[in-house]
Amino acid sequence: MKWATSPSIGGASIRKWQVPPSVQVGEPRNTEQWPREMHWLFRREREVVFQGGEQAAKRAGSEAISGFLASDFWSQTVLQAGHEDLVVRQALVAMSSLHLDYISSSPDRASVASPETLSLYGKALRSLGKRIAQPSDGATRTALVCCILFYCCESAIGDRNAALQHLSNGLKLLVSAQREKVADKSKEIENLTTIFERLDMQASFFEDDRIPILASPEYKCEEPDHGSLPPRKGFLGLQDAQQRLVKLQAWLYHFVNKNSEFYQEAKESLSLDILAERSSLEQGYNTWIEDINEFENRDQHDDQTLHGIRTLLVHFHVCHMILQSKFPQDHGVFGASPNPTAHHILDLAETLLEHTTQVNASPSATKTPRRNFSLETGVVAPLFALAIKCSDDSVATRAAQMLASSHRREGLYDAQTMSRIINELKMSRDSATQIKEGNRDGIKAMIPLEYHIPEQYDGGGIDKLLWSMSL
Repeated sequence: MKWATSPSIGGASIRKWQVPPSVQVGEPRNTEQWPREMHWLFRREREVVFQGGEQAAKRAGSEAISGFLASDFWSQTVLQAGHEDLVVRQALVAMSSLHLDYISSSPDRASVASPETLSLYGKALRSLGKRIAQPSDGATRTALVCCILFYCCESAIGDRNAALQHLSNGLKLLVSAQREKVADKSKEIENLTTIFERLDMQASFFEDDRIPILASPEYKCEEPDHGSLPPRKGFLGLQDAQQRLVKLQAWLYHFVNKNSEFYQEAKESLSLDILAERSSLEQGYNTWIEDINEFENRDQHDDQTLHGIRTLLVHFHVCHMILQSKFPQDHGVFGASPNPTAHHILDLAETLLEHTTQVNASPSATKTPRRNFSLETGVVAPLFALAIKCSDDSVATRAAQMLASSHRREGLYDAQTMSRIINELKMSRDSATQIKEGNRDGIKAMIPLEYHIPEQYDGGGIDKLLWSMSL
């Protein structure tokens, strides 16, 4: 989205949206009309404007949007903001309608959003622009919440550039608000920071040359003043475990990127600083897995919590494998064939996808979804990472099959697209190399798919990778 300079709000630099022509009322991105029987859904969505944003958010399903992990932002923060603020309420209605569009429509459909939904979305964009043009109390929170909702909308539509622009806008405003440190707003900003940290990491995983904005690059386990994990043992709850893992992910990402020129060096050639930081990272991951095991075993947990734990374990194990494979290089981590660690991760992800299938088919479902959308990172990105990094061909094959059958989008990641990339890379590899037989059980050990990414790909993320593969 384009920007125009606007007066500051509460001293923080803030900008306003200029609504692009593609989402103007009466100018939808696609003129294809919805079936007649679907129109009642959008009439109900419009009625929600007068009934309050909470019903809209509930209809979209905070659990569905937040994915496998419960989130205070979706279950509390956004509902309260929608109840108190008309602009947020309009954004919620638009997001709710778009979520309904997504899960109800066929994956083959050219356009996800209906004209009615785009009208609601355009209205929300314009309302926020007007709100920011006339600064008032609460405008910063309104803009931050709307940035997340609009990021969600554009992710579902599939316009990843627009989604990333909304996220960038929100991150800039959040950093400015954090510098302001307004006493009566500090808790509010802190609550919003956690979801921005997660989306910040999601964007960096998607664009491999993007550096997380919110992460502290100087994190040390024993120095909590650096803005990361507290030194205490144990987790207060699942969201605490998630927040601390996100900080570890961000730290790992910074560490790998800032030392990328040394990734092929032998251990003896690595500086003491690199080895010391890697040791601290290893300590952080070891502490995290000890704490999550203690958290899982100390109480009886409901199914939702257990699914959340499994999701975090998927994220943990993939990141830990990346750490173990670097500085110095250890080709055995991803090069093992068979690779029991990778298959354990696939087993965890499979239980989560099976749970989604059961929920979709349950009588309590308002409408059996044809596909699923959540904003938060779940299993799609980890499955893709395993598929392209592991030499064990059965890992890539299994991951691609799981992605293809999931009919799932998680934020910027579309499972069907990731599956297509994996299959295209497999065909490219198989046509260019000979299969190397592994052990006597017949496991196929191959060159990892990441080494068969087209030469014209020069970084920049999934979109540029798709372009380089002519997909």
